Amino acid sequence: MTNLRNYINLSPVALPTISIDQLDFSPLGAGSGMIGLPGDFTPPSRFVRAVAFSKTARPTDDGPETIYEIFRILDNFNLPLGTAEGSGDSNLSGMRSSTIWTIAHDMKNKVIYYHTQHNRQVRMVDVGSLNFGSIKEVQTFPLDEQKEQAIKDRTPHQ
Repeated sequence: MTNLRNYINLSPVALPTISIDQLDFSPLGAGSGMIGLPGDFTPPSRFVRAVAFSKTARPTDDGPETIYEIFRILDNFNLPLGTAEGSGDSNLSGMRSSTIWTIAHDMKNKVIYYHTQHNRQVRMVDVGSLNFGSIKEVQTFPLDEQKEQAIKDRTPHQ
């Protein structure tokens, strides 16, 4: 909470134009109300960004749009490979991101949504539809059936 006091000036509203010696200085673009928002990967900085983004999130009309917005916000906290590994030797082979998965929960409808470092497509598990009485043993499934991104080629062919 003490750290948040350093950022009480953050706002979703652009900064106003100011005049100095008969010269007008306008913000360079949208988002100027967030000037000073910390962008590093330390926990305090990510916390400040989480508060700023959650407090300025746009209203949504339905569950799917809310999930879409949640992932747009959460993706701001992904740690790129090598940015937060610490000191010493690390085995990073095959990894493309320190954030292995990102999860959002729809508590009302009992649905878990996720995407992974290898596949950004959002997938879901409808926990509310499961009949736990009929499940006889623990079941596990890989997060990714294939560890690859689905990239669609949209190049026009003549």
